[in-house]
Order: sequence, then structure tokens, then C-alpha cells
Amino acid sequence: MLTGMYVKDFVLIDEIHLDFCEGMSAFTGETGAGKSLLIDAIGILCGDRVNASMIKQGKEKAVIEGVFTVTKNHPARMLLEEAGYDIDDDTIVIQRTFTQEGKSIARLNYRTTTVSFVKKVLGTLIDIHSQHDNQYLLNNKYHLTLLDHYLDEPSLCREVSECYRVYQTITQELQESLNNDYNEDDLEFLTYQLNEITDAELKEGELEALEEEAKRFMAFEKISAALSQCLQLLNGDQGADPAIYEACRLLENLNEDETLIQSHDKLLELYYALDEQYQLLYDYVDHMEYDEQRVNEINERIFTIRKILRKYGGDVKSVMAKHAELERRIDLILHRSDFLRKQEIKQKEAYTAFYAKAKVLHDLRVAKAQELEAAIVTQLRDLQLEYARFHVSFQAIEGNSHGIDAVEFLISMNKGEALKPLQTTASGGELSRLMLGLKTIFTSLQGIETVIFDEIDTGVSGSVAFAIGKKMQQLGRQTQVFCVTHLAQVAACAMHHYLVEKHQNETSTNTQIHELDETSRIKELATIASDSISPSALSAARELYQKAQS
Repeated sequence: MLTGMYVKDFVLIDEIHLDFCEGMSAFTGETGAGKSLLIDAIGILCGDRVNASMIKQGKEKAVIEGVFTVTKNHPARMLLEEAGYDIDDDTIVIQRTFTQEGKSIARLNYRTTTVSFVKKVLGTLIDIHSQHDNQYLLNNKYHLTLLDHYLDEPSLCREVSECYRVYQTITQELQESLNNDYNEDDLEFLTYQLNEITDAELKEGELEALEEEAKRFMAFEKISAALSQCLQLLNGDQGADPAIYEACRLLENLNEDETLIQSHDKLLELYYALDEQYQLLYDYVDHMEYDEQRVNEINERIFTIRKILRKYGGDVKSVMAKHAELERRIDLILHRSDFLRKQEIKQKEAYTAFYAKAKVLHDLRVAKAQELEAAIVTQLRDLQLEYARFHVSFQAIEGNSHGIDAVEFLISMNKGEALKPLQTTASGGELSRLMLGLKTIFTSLQGIETVIFDEIDTGVSGSVAFAIGKKMQQLGRQTQVFCVTHLAQVAACAMHHYLVEKHQNETSTNTQIHELDETSRIKELATIASDSISPSALSAARELYQKAQS
């Protein structure tokens, strides 16, 4: 959710600080006041292109900064954590600065980053919709994904995808086998490689263990000399062990003073601990032995292992994978027809497994699609599209990682009108209402936390406008909604109302934005609705406001 904005020297804005809350927020103002400037600024935060003409005249640079909260387990948070960002307080700060010279800098939590990364993060948090945008909801390549969001069966979708991956791998291997011709020279070389890996008998962790053992042999003389000196210091004629023992003996019979008794006990503990360590080191030295034959064996084995790792993959796991691949290719040469037959059987079995899973997913999708159709039609009825029909169209395909369905959303807005693809049927106010109805269903499912509508109520009025406002208000109960509007019926439904004003003098123009209290809201609604703040206009505005907020 967007909780705050700071904008400086952007187009007509000198400097503004704004705090935002949950629910629906409306932005109103006279034509030309700059109502869409804040939306444009948010768009720039989200990755829109910038140019010098966006910098306020006479200024060197523009700064746009947004503060966002990111809930736990949200896709945006996962992207940030993968990139090394700590989000301890669930807050991120994104800033874009651009200059007259064309230099543009993006920062995330005050760390320089790329615009593409910011765009990727905010793309999971914010959806900006204006009347003329080619929205993703209209694009049929996203319709299956949207249906699956509504289906909410991620585990089954992953199983279908994995089954298809297995089928694709087997199919690719079969195709490669059919296309490749192998001769005897290939067989000889592949067999040599296979035998080289087999004879090496690699084991996980063996190289590390051998290198550690070799390190100890290389340091044999140093370790031996140091330990001998250490043992002499501990238990020689002038060693610590005998000296501490003698001190204990002298203190043993001095029972007249508690301090001396405690000293004796502690020295005795020290003596036993020192004696134990001496015995451990003595046993270590006693078992030390330099075995030149073993040293040679270790070095030869290390050389062999490193050679095999270098030639066949770099680590034991990769070498074993290469070993399996060589066996498969040799088997293909020696038993080509039998291999192809087996591979064809495996391919059929894999497709059968994939199709079975995909059919389960298909049946669930069809059932859920009927529920989705009814839910969307209900939304469109609320938006006074009484005769609208919505349909999820299925077309069977052979299969891909998403299953065996191609899906497209179809709509009919009027009685007797045939169902058509979304982008070809609705326009103007109808399209805006359609998009609003769809977003009410899909926004929360996609994890979008801020939805922005930029004058999508153009071309509507009266009860339709009020229905749009109430629908945005409803959407605001599950996500943050920003709405730039010129209609009192829509603005009255907002939880928060911001006024955009343009102030001019002889030398400059400045756009300011501030939140209105209830009294100021009534006056602004009266001005929008009737261009008057007469008692009757104010009374009508108050009635509209109370109705909208009920």
C-alpha cells in the first residue's frame, strides 16, 4: 500500500508531502489544475519514462519519492529479499530523480537500483488504469492466469506443469535420438569416457577428506616439533604439571584460612585438567606416523579426482549426471531400435500422466468458470449494465505447461448481442464499468494493494456515476483505491477527498494538493455538481455525501 508521497519540482508542482490511508481516496479539481499529476508521478515511480520537460521550469532536477508497506509473503517482498533488501518494518522507500541533462537515478531504500527492478517490484503492488489504457484484463493471453487465480489451486497447477516438463524432456530426448546418427567411432569415444568416470569411483566428500589428510602430512615436521616442545613445557622437569602439583601439595595442609582452602581446590582442578590435556597430546604424538607410501597414494588420488571433475562437470553430482548421459547414449547406439521403442512407451506414459492431471485441472476450471461468470455478472449489474453477459470460453489444446486449455473472456453488453472478445466489444463508459467490475473480482486475488483509476468515469453521469463510486468504495474495503474524478457522485463515495488547486501569479504557476475535512468536502461536492455553493447546492451536496457514506 502507498502510505506517503513526496514530489518536488515536477511539472507544475513546487513541493508537496502527502500521507495516504487505506480505503478509497478521491482527487478532484478544476480542469487544468493538474489532477492527474500525482498519478503521473506514481507512474514514474512504477517505471514510466521521464524527460526534461517534466521538470518544473527554471529547476535543475525533479524528485519523486513514495513510501510503501509490503505485507509478509507478498510477491514483492520475495523479490526484495532475493535482491538482498531487509524489510524489517514492512516499509520500502522508492525514489526517482531526473535532471535537465537527462540523468535519471532510481533508489530503493536509499540504495541505487535499476528502473526495471523497481518496475518489477511495484508491478506486483500497483495497478494504474486510465480509460484509454490497453489493460491486461483485456488481453486474452492473461485470461487463463486470471482464471487460475480465481480457481486457487496452485499445487495442482504446479503438478500439471511438472508432468508436462517430464513429458517434454522425454519427447526432446526421443526427437534427438531420431535425428542423430551415431557410428562406431562415437561408440569407442563414449565408452572411453564412461570407463574413465567408472574407474575413478568418485565419492561425495572424498576430495575434501584427502586434501585435509594431505595437509596434515605436509605439516608433519612442524606439528611433531611443536607438540614435543609443548609436552616438555607441560610435564618436563620444569614443566607446568609438576609445578602445579607441588603447589597443591604445599597448600594441602593449610586448613586455617578459607581462602587458602579454595585456592588449593582450584589449583587441584587445574592440575587434573592440565594432566588430561597432556595425556591427549601425548597419545596424539604417540600415534603420529609419517607414511610416505600413503602420501603418494593421496596425491595420486587427488590428481585423479581433480582431473575427472575438470573434464566432466566440476563436481561429483555433475560427473554422475554425465555418467548417466553417457550410458544412455551408448545404450542408444548398441540398442537403437529397442531404445527408441522404450522411449516412445515412456513418452506415451508421460503424456497419459500429464493429461490425467490436466483433465482434473480442466474440470475444476470449467466448474469454477461458471462461478466466476456469475460473480462478474453480479458486479456488472451493480454498475447498471443490466443486460451484460460474461462468458469464459474454453478451447482444447494438445497441451502446454498450463494444461490442455486455451481460455478467453467474452462479453456481451446489450440484449441480443453476440458474445465477443473483451477488447472488441465495449467502449467509453461501458468499458470503464466493465474494467471496474473485473478489477473488483481479480485485484485482491493477484495481490495488488493499490488500484488507481484516472478519470475512468468520463462519459457517465447520474445513477451510473453513483454506481461506479459505490463499486470503487466496495473495492476500497479490500485494497487501497485512488480515483481522479470530475463527478461529485464518485467523489462522495471516497473515504478521503483531496483537492487539487492551481495557483498562478505574474511569474509562475503552482499546483497544490491537500486533504479536505467534511465541511470542505461538502463545498467541493457542491461546486463540482452545480458550480455553486448556494444553500440549496450545499444541501444537495450534503445529502449526496451522507447517502454515499451510508
